[in-house]
Amino acid sequence: MKEKNTNRSVSVLIPDGESHILRYVINCFSQIREIKTYVMSNKKNNAMRYSRYVHKFSYYAKTDSDLDWIANINKEIEKHDIDVVMPIFEVGIRALIKHRDRVLYKDRLGVLPSLSSFDSAINKGLLSRHLDSNNIPNPKSIMVESQKQLDKIDVLNFPVLIKPLEGFGGGYGIHVFKAKQDIYDHFDKHGFNYANLFQEYIDGYDIDCSVLCKEGNILAFTIQKGNMIGKNEFAPQIGVDFLYEPELYRVVESLMKSLNWSGVAHIDMRYDKNDKQFKVIEMNPRFWMSLNASLLAGVNFPHLYCLASMDEKFERPEYEFMKYINLKGLLLMIRREKSVLLKPGFIINNTPLKFVLKDPLPIMYKFISKD
Repeated sequence: MKEKNTNRSVSVLIPDGESHILRYVINCFSQIREIKTYVMSNKKNNAMRYSRYVHKFSYYAKTDSDLDWIANINKEIEKHDIDVVMPIFEVGIRALIKHRDRVLYKDRLGVLPSLSSFDSAINKGLLSRHLDSNNIPNPKSIMVESQKQLDKIDVLNFPVLIKPLEGFGGGYGIHVFKAKQDIYDHFDKHGFNYANLFQEYIDGYDIDCSVLCKEGNILAFTIQKGNMIGKNEFAPQIGVDFLYEPELYRVVESLMKSLNWSGVAHIDMRYDKNDKQFKVIEMNPRFWMSLNASLLAGVNFPHLYCLASMDEKFERPEYEFMKYINLKGLLLMIRREKSVLLKPGFIINNTPLKFVLKDPLPIMYKFISKD
């Protein structure tokens, strides 16, 4: 296998291409002519296999063994002379961190955090402990693993928010309660099906920060605040405004340094109107659904991830303070105000529509197959 040559095209392997995040990553790579994207997936009828920007798609049946998956990655590395192996979702990222010694040509692995840092980030209870121990602002929280432990929440002030410790997403399993009896009634009715984090509800607003880091240093970032609510107040926003908040950045910088973080992450935060502080709510140690918003604002996180993984130097990009609306948001805007259709510049530059128009086959396949 020949030595890496950064003057030629860069071959990137996405080994967990079954993730719904894939199309956002591919949209970002579509902007970089030098990148050839190879996708591995355990989903044979993956709509993204029909993307004009996927150089090669490989299907491997899903198994219960991480080591089988790693063996398939090794096959792809050797077969296609892969420069960067870039996992995009939690399960794949953790598996590669855990079994990195089984990967041939370990220098081809993208930048990844340590296993302990990853586990601290993805588990909301462990993250809360980490934030407390490092004096990083966050809401007071208690882990509760069974219904018998509900008395532990007596130390919290109401209203109280509950959320699953791990997994799920999209606002699933998140509820706010104004009184302790309401919590007992909730679990009597629905059962206590998984460990939860109980957290004091913050009177304020949500704001997020996306980062690419290496050994705790932030190489690129964007800060965005929701401007259009999704299906509920805890679901991802369908529109965001990009802005800069120096105090928020300092909190995120402290968090990344405390974890010695390498790789990407999306940090959910909330501004506390009472304490006048930006507080860390949770952290997603993976690529995120608003990647294309960051791209349109001027930061191509997947491309920069590849450069960082190959030890290529680059200046930290500045981003535009712009408004972004996803396709659901665009349709909602059009329903409310038909005159939006008379603003083609906004539609092209502030929504992801141009990515669909340039690469329509995946969307067409998804529509026809109803997959």
